[in-house]
Amino acid sequence: MARRKSNAAKTAERAVKKTHTATIILAVLFLIVGAVAGVLVSRNLTKDDRFVLNGDEVVRIEVGGTFADEGATVVSFGKDISSKVAVGGDTLNAGQEGIYQLVYTVDDFRWGDYQLVRVVIVGDPEGAEDFLNG
Repeated sequence: MARRKSNAAKTAERAVKKTHTATIILAVLFLIVGAVAGVLVSRNLTKDDRFVLNGDEVVRIEVGGTFADEGATVVSFGKDISSKVAVGGDTLNAGQEGIYQLVYTVDDFRWGDYQLVRVVIVGDPEGAEDFLNG
């Protein structure tokens, strides 16, 4: 049994058939122009964005010394959101020799899963030279 098309389907089909070629070309042209404009605006909004550690990536202190975390700077879509930086990773114990990794993250759409790591070397533990020499 043959299926009959609904009135809505017939109307839509006629509308597509009646669409002028110039209309289709203009629609595609506007789509392309809109996409290019979107890319240019996005690049302009994010050109100065950054997520960087303040201070050194590898810090060395003596056992019992003090470590002053300099934090990180985050700019997302032109706005400084450094106050949103969270520091995780190892719990630094300046009284115990070791290699500690501090992990910096930010809850932000732009920087999503991106993270930075600062290594703090306390004393002279085994393997410290590997971090210091690259």
